[in-house]
Amino acid sequence: MKFLKYHLIIVIIILSKEVSSQQYLSPLDFNLLLSGTFGELRNNHFHSGIDIKTEGVEGQKVRSISDGYVSRIKVSTSGYGKAIYITHPKSGHTSVYAHLQKFNNKISRFVKKKQYESESFEINIFLNDTTLKIKQGEIIALSGNTGGSNGAHLHFEIRDTKSEHPINPLQFNFKVVDNISPLIKKIKIYAFDTTLVDGYNRSKIYPTKLNNNILTLDETPIINGSFALAIFTYDKADYAYNKNGIYSIKVFIDNTLSYQFEVNELDFSTTRYINAHIDYCENKLSKNKYHRCFKLPNNKLLNYSNLINNGIISFKDTLLHSVDIIVNDIYKNEAKLSFKIKSTNNPFLKKCTLPVNTFNKIFHYDSSNTFTTNDIKIDMPAYSIYEDLMFEYQITDSIKDTYGNIYRIHNKNIPVHLKYTIEIKADIADSLKSKTYIASTDLNGNYWYHGGKWEKNIIKTKVREFGDFCIVADTINPEIKGVNIFPGKTINKQTSIKLTIKDKHSGIKSFRGEIDGKWILMDYDYKRNVLRYDIENDLKKGQHTFKLNVTDNVGNESNYISTFIY
Repeated sequence: MKFLKYHLIIVIIILSKEVSSQQYLSPLDFNLLLSGTFGELRNNHFHSGIDIKTEGVEGQKVRSISDGYVSRIKVSTSGYGKAIYITHPKSGHTSVYAHLQKFNNKISRFVKKKQYESESFEINIFLNDTTLKIKQGEIIALSGNTGGSNGAHLHFEIRDTKSEHPINPLQFNFKVVDNISPLIKKIKIYAFDTTLVDGYNRSKIYPTKLNNNILTLDETPIINGSFALAIFTYDKADYAYNKNGIYSIKVFIDNTLSYQFEVNELDFSTTRYINAHIDYCENKLSKNKYHRCFKLPNNKLLNYSNLINNGIISFKDTLLHSVDIIVNDIYKNEAKLSFKIKSTNNPFLKKCTLPVNTFNKIFHYDSSNTFTTNDIKIDMPAYSIYEDLMFEYQITDSIKDTYGNIYRIHNKNIPVHLKYTIEIKADIADSLKSKTYIASTDLNGNYWYHGGKWEKNIIKTKVREFGDFCIVADTINPEIKGVNIFPGKTINKQTSIKLTIKDKHSGIKSFRGEIDGKWILMDYDYKRNVLRYDIENDLKKGQHTFKLNVTDNVGNESNYISTFIY
């Protein structure tokens, strides 16, 4: 009886989960076409939801997928832009809707009140379960393109409420038509230490090809020593031209499963380990994102299983070995690559030529690493890198707009996981120090702000990348231009006031708009450099003074003042 009771409980739990998943409504009123899938490879993170096309326009109705309450509202200039989080207590999930154009009236009134209370466009509010209750199918917002979005769409997520882990929304029977298999375009074979791949101690990329309807390689790689694999692959769907992410990868060596990767669930605390999962350097060089089919030492992702020797392959014979790589999307469409590898045990007689570096120092991934010269110091905490590396350092002469030398810290094509400290010693006039900062540069006149604080003649900041660093100054005020406002203007039918703001150097830090000395809510679209104030119904008729203050990251300020008649 106990055995039957136990299994009955398990069946009920499984069925209840299936029922709850089937109860979810689509967040949009039309057929779902995806421009991005869950777990897709993005810059420095895995995609934590799905991107749903909105027919190329903003303003589509966005509906809550189930009953619940608004548990969080976030408005930011970057990232998710305008976003709503709705908790669904019955299922234990929270749904997320991002890049919204505007909230519904009920939510908008609540948000605007909070923005005026804090005198800030950007807000991040957490709510209890009684403030804003939501019904299934209720229109909660209109779709948009706010924040870091590059085109009109809805970013949609489902998270486990307790852990806050994103889970794949396509597990929940949302109707997406996908009968197309993923594509495996290339494979990369990595040579380690004294490994030979086709006679050379270097990694090699092989394009795939169809041969009698079997996806394979045009040649048989000959390998001596330990090696590993990576694949350049992506998925397609019906009625959509874009390339999406895949769901799972399996690698079989001589019919034995030796590597498996799957994206059912993600964790925001580990998502940056994507830079250990992909071939980061290859992506920087060729713009192709390869999935490594092996684990680097400092890779804490939990999306792997069935790993044999962390995906590192080694043969001790001179035989032919079979390799099968199977890639699936979540709808079980499958691509399979099959090929042979010829192993050899020829001795590697010629040592690899090591690069000639000014400094020859090993940085270990699992310990802190420090490098110091007379002019520069870097201090990296343990686990800042994904594997041991031979640290490289180089100095080049100052170029236009820089103060002092250019310091090349290792290689810009190698990823960094944790922020590390960089200190540069320089003789800068005290009157100029407040306007200087550490920047990275491409040596072509482009500089990216990383901040910095001075202690006597040393400027210090934290960065999260390798590359070329230098000291630059910004003494130029931000630029403000009126779009539909100018001094003395009479506003009749106009419903908003628009301006553009730009800062070509250290970047915009803050802005503040006022009418008659009182703070006003201005919506900032940084992608178009546009600030917009929607004229409130309670603005009195007559003459008013509009003022906008814009400050950049080193404290340069600009003010725009205009009287207008309303």
